Amino acid sequence: MLFNFDEEGNPQVYSKAEDERNAMAMQYLVGHWAEAMEDMNADSFKKNLNDVFTEEHEEEEEGLDENE
Repeated sequence: MLFNFDEEGNPQVYSKAEDERNAMAMQYLVGHWAEAMEDMNADSFKKNLNDVFTEEHEEEEEGLDENE
C-alpha cells in the first residue's frame, strides 16, 4: 500500500493484492496501525500539555516567599 501526495497536494492511495484474503489482511493491518498511531499521538499530546502546565506551576511556586 502506498500513500503519497500529487503535485497539487492531494492525497493518493495505491494498493494491489493478489486476492481478497490478502486485501482483507492488509486492510486489517492498516486499520490497527492507524489506531495505534492515533493512540500514540493522543498520549504524546497529553504529555506535552501536562509538561507545559507543570512548568508553569513550578514557575509560579518559585516566585512565592516561604512566609506567604
